[in-house]
Amino acid sequence: MGDCEVCGLRPASRHAIIEGVKLAVCNDCAGLGKVVVEKVAVKPAGRQPPRKPVNEDIVDDYAEILQKKFNASGMKYEDLARSINEHESFVRRVIRGETLPTIALARKLERALGVKIVVEEDE
Repeated sequence: MGDCEVCGLRPASRHAIIEGVKLAVCNDCAGLGKVVVEKVAVKPAGRQPPRKPVNEDIVDDYAEILQKKFNASGMKYEDLARSINEHESFVRRVIRGETLPTIALARKLERALGVKIVVEEDE
């Protein structure tokens, strides 16, 4: 970086704005102004290989699987809904088979109840 642009006695180790001018200064002179924090550019960590698209679907008998496991768990709809951050009425409709869940919701239900209702389809 060179010598301090204020005192000239010590090597400059940082930049500071003193009276509106950005200067290379030593540690002692840095207190005379506002120290500028230099942002270090982060190099990207190489290219990631493109992900292979995955086609996922929910099994046809999802409601039966969910109902059996839910009834066996002894949980209340309210507790299950709270644990997966969803509305109780919506969770109730999905478990009863009145509404088809999204893949994201199905994944949440899989984790909460310990079941498998999402499958990968082969193309």
